[in-house]
Amino acid sequence: MVEVIDAGVARQERQVLMVPGYTETTAGDGLFYVTRYLGALPDNIDLAKPAPPAQRRAAQAYLVEQPAHSTVPAHYHDTNQYQVFLNGDATFGKQKIGAITVHYASGHTPYGPIVTDGGVTYLTLRNRWDSGGKTMPHSRATLQPVKRRFRMVDDIAIPDPADATGAREDALIACEDDGLGVSRFTLGPGTSSDLALARPGDGRYAMVLAGALGVAGRTLETGSCLHIGTEKAAATAASGGAVVLVMQFPPEAVPPRG
Repeated sequence: MVEVIDAGVARQERQVLMVPGYTETTAGDGLFYVTRYLGALPDNIDLAKPAPPAQRRAAQAYLVEQPAHSTVPAHYHDTNQYQVFLNGDATFGKQKIGAITVHYASGHTPYGPIVTDGGVTYLTLRNRWDSGGKTMPHSRATLQPVKRRFRMVDDIAIPDPADATGAREDALIACEDDGLGVSRFTLGPGTSSDLALARPGDGRYAMVLAGALGVAGRTLETGSCLHIGTEKAAATAASGGAVVLVMQFPPEAVPPRG
């Protein structure tokens, strides 16, 4: 199943984000914001509106705007995830990052903190719903003894797709045995692609970084996304071409809760 996320439509759901232990960490007057892209938001965003049972095993995607001079503490999640830093600058753990940076953290893999100089915007993408981050070291007792994986690639360039001919795939995180991998697809005008990586995985997201992409009878502009199951997609670049970031998941190491 291919689920389409139109960034323009999603922006209508932008709201202030208030999560105890996370969003009161700003040193200035800035606010955190969240925009739901797909599925139900984590429960810790609004404890009064828990996710319906039917959505607790569905995909989850949302955009976070983190203000300047703020800190998201080190934490982990129950499920595998990607995050795409789209603009701004921050220190992630001990590493300075900027746009465009992608990181992957498997479920029960602590990461962070995320400390901003200027504000940053990042898209969080999960194959399965997650109830919310568990801060470290406070949540160490609930951390499962699984194989932990963290991958990061930064300073991702965006070529001009109008100059491209055909389809080109550049592996940014080489596809691993269980399907974990990230690739940048550059599609020339009118070029089609199934956006598949070298090995199958457990579902993937595709994000339009430049240009526009036609999928399922719709035209997706820059910033829009697809959640793709294990099947192939059928995508065609518009007249100006398209650059598409594809992020593929391995199977979950721990069955999702809920």
